[in-house]
Amino acid sequence: MKKSIKFIILGLVALTVVAGGAYAMMAPVTMPLTMAYNKAAELAFTEQGVVSAGQVVSVYPLAQGSLLSVDVQEGQPIRSGDVICVIDAEPLRLRLSELQAVIRSYEVQMKTAETQEKSSSAVNADRIKLQNALIEQSQRDLARAQEDLERMELLYEGGAVSQSDVENARALAEKYSSALTASRHELTVITAGANTGGMAEYYQALIDSAEATQKLLEQEIGNCTVKATVSGQVTRLPVSGTNVVSAAVPVAEITTIDATLIEAYVSTQDVDYVKAGDTVELVLKRREGDVRFPGTVTQVDTTATTRLSTLGVEERKVKVQISPILAGSGVESLGIGYSIDVRFLLYKEDNKLTVPKSALFRDGGKDMLWVVRDGKAQAIQVTLGMELRTETVVESGLSDGDVVVTDANNGALKDGVKIKGE
Repeated sequence: MKKSIKFIILGLVALTVVAGGAYAMMAPVTMPLTMAYNKAAELAFTEQGVVSAGQVVSVYPLAQGSLLSVDVQEGQPIRSGDVICVIDAEPLRLRLSELQAVIRSYEVQMKTAETQEKSSSAVNADRIKLQNALIEQSQRDLARAQEDLERMELLYEGGAVSQSDVENARALAEKYSSALTASRHELTVITAGANTGGMAEYYQALIDSAEATQKLLEQEIGNCTVKATVSGQVTRLPVSGTNVVSAAVPVAEITTIDATLIEAYVSTQDVDYVKAGDTVELVLKRREGDVRFPGTVTQVDTTATTRLSTLGVEERKVKVQISPILAGSGVESLGIGYSIDVRFLLYKEDNKLTVPKSALFRDGGKDMLWVVRDGKAQAIQVTLGMELRTETVVESGLSDGDVVVTDANNGALKDGVKIKGE
């Protein structure tokens, strides 16, 4: 009897073990899951910025010569467009008057030539004489243009003019050089007896060349009145106490006082995605709540510097300057030295499916995911898009509402395994 009870007990234990093993094999595996759904996919990062003082702008003259007057004093407020100083433009006016007389003479001769050409062709000797005059004028024009180009290059090095201004001056010098080459070639053709056109068109060429020089002279005369390019305060006045103005020396330095600038330092890993003109979100932390308003990136430095992170780790970062847009923000001004968060948005697209990076794995060179369908794991191939901070955009292969296993390295994963979310 005792033996029978013992066998019964052993049988029950064995049955329990077998049933437990079977249940263990049939029971779903518990692991973390996430549901994929269409949402806005963003790639952004935030850096701490600091409100800096206004910029110091050096004002360089676009003309040179004797100084007639200085119209400002050091320390005084100044507005953009106010006159800083006046350079004597009389020598330029004399040149302009002479040139205008030459143009009028050319116009009379052109009209006479037009009348003569209606009845007879021009004499070859006159054409040679005219062509020589055109060559001489082209030489003078080229010399002036080269002088202007050299002055513009000096001003560009000093930050007073833009690259576009230098390119325009270079283009004009090249134009005069080409005109001189063409005139010399034309003289060779005329001397050889070729009849390439009437006198009127040569006078017209002289007029065109002279009028181009006239425009340059008029521009130089206008530049003799040197004006402020920004509003602010005159903090330095090098032109005071001198009698000659040079294009290589600034006449004044103006510190802006009504504009604020925010400086932030961006990691070298992220700065390639930031460029001048980008819009950023600025966050000013206040006791009553954060104030958010936009800003515009105005400058990105080309070199990196070593900065200490909040954890005391050295990082290579690039300085980025941002101009805040306060209109409509409720913020009247930003104090110098204020801390402000700068949020850079590198990428944003609506209605995108994203999954955690940990959910992805490679199989045979293909990008794969584990999804749960009918309670069982299933590996599917997907096409990936933009890689975000902790997630990756899935362009195809995944559907809105699919449940994804977030840890693709879980050793229990294989096709058909029952899955239960944590």
